[in-house]
Amino acid sequence: PLDINHTTRHGTMMEGFGGTVKGSFFEAPLWVDKSLKPGHTSQAVAYGRWLPILQSYVTLGYFFFSPNLVWFLIAATVYILFPYDMKAAATFEPRFCLQRLLINTFVTFAYFGFWNVSLYVWGFGQRKFNPNGNPTLGRQLHNMFYSVCGVAQWTVWEVCFVYAYATGRLGYVSDADAFSCWQEGARTIAAILFVPLWRDFHFYFAHRFLHMRFLYKYVHSLHHRNTDVEPFSGLCMHPVEHLYYFSCVGPSLYLHATPFMMLWNGIHLLISPAASHSGWEDNFQSDQFHFLHHAHFECNYGTSGPPLDKLFGTFRERLGKSKEYKGEAGETKAEKVSASNDFLSGGLAVKDMVPTSLQSTVYNTLAYATFAAFCAAAVGKINVDPVVLATALAIGPVLFGLVVLTVFGDHQSYLWPFHKERLIGATGFHLIVATFMVLLPTYHFAATVLKSPGDAVYFDVMRLTAGFVGNVLETAEIAGGNASRVDL
Repeated sequence: PLDINHTTRHGTMMEGFGGTVKGSFFEAPLWVDKSLKPGHTSQAVAYGRWLPILQSYVTLGYFFFSPNLVWFLIAATVYILFPYDMKAAATFEPRFCLQRLLINTFVTFAYFGFWNVSLYVWGFGQRKFNPNGNPTLGRQLHNMFYSVCGVAQWTVWEVCFVYAYATGRLGYVSDADAFSCWQEGARTIAAILFVPLWRDFHFYFAHRFLHMRFLYKYVHSLHHRNTDVEPFSGLCMHPVEHLYYFSCVGPSLYLHATPFMMLWNGIHLLISPAASHSGWEDNFQSDQFHFLHHAHFECNYGTSGPPLDKLFGTFRERLGKSKEYKGEAGETKAEKVSASNDFLSGGLAVKDMVPTSLQSTVYNTLAYATFAAFCAAAVGKINVDPVVLATALAIGPVLFGLVVLTVFGDHQSYLWPFHKERLIGATGFHLIVATFMVLLPTYHFAATVLKSPGDAVYFDVMRLTAGFVGNVLETAEIAGGNASRVDL
């Protein structure tokens, strides 16, 4: 988390710049008490207050004095060195698609690989949360396989976005116009600054949604096979989880902005999980907050930025007994992976990449068939009603989970571990927000790609915005005219 008091503690305005601590990428956060074991310092001293977060928003500390600056520079480099070929994207040319896949794969594996090698091979880290073990080769291959799946799916999102730009399905601000006047420049800068803010809030609501039993059992449990995390575990997700995770680029479906906003969001999504899943306490973006989530499962659903978990009672501050946690799931803790575990399924060996249970196989077959249908329809291989297919892609994974869970039965509630919360209350609120932040953008993404040019929700938003602005200007003009007559 951003240390708002960095200037008073070390007497330098540059402390924390770019996410560093004391000018290093391999230092523990300033709030960590190094006399304690890794993970045992209470994070309550650095998390839980809204005022410092709001101050960082106003001063832009969240952007310049955090890892966001590093990720932005990586995204800008990719955008400048490898500009989008709109002509090739308009017809889904294989060369263009392969190029974007190779670029995304290189960026992801170079970044993840650096943190893996620097911490686990070169020994730059000194304070591992769990000092009793390191990743095995099988575990690495397992996590890398699903990370590749994540890179591949992001490439589909990216290529579809550029296809929509190139074919008039989605409007955008060209690079030439992005800073053509101060108004456009201000809008472009605002879009750039908005991305990491949106990421924090989207991640919390999307992540908590994935912990609902009907999604967790068949989808998010794969990510939680890693109770002792390592960098590649960050992007190790079920493809359905990748789908909802990448829905964070939703704002680019509704806003008139440069394609860089979409790419910047995508690069942030691809590489930000690496160092936060390092498994160490003393490195850039060290994340005790999220390590506790993997260790205990039922806490810390968001990031260590906006204190949403504190607000909803799911914050844990340290390893061991928590004084802060007020959630309803109890003291659930994950130590070993086993098929009978309440919230884990499968193992971390290469063979476990293939589902072993019938119900998981049924769920995956339904989900992957929907994915395949979308891809086939996008390139014109099949003709399916865009609304039907977009709806199936967005809410199909939820319905499949509910149906399969009902048919095969389960010893937990559909809403576990939030089963003790009120549906008309905290759980209902989170479901509503997740619908608008996760499911709706997923639907609009698919519909934008599948519908004819000019039919996407983007154009509805532009018409509504133009109408609203026109009404405001007309009202102001009338008011001004009335004032002039009164003066006369």
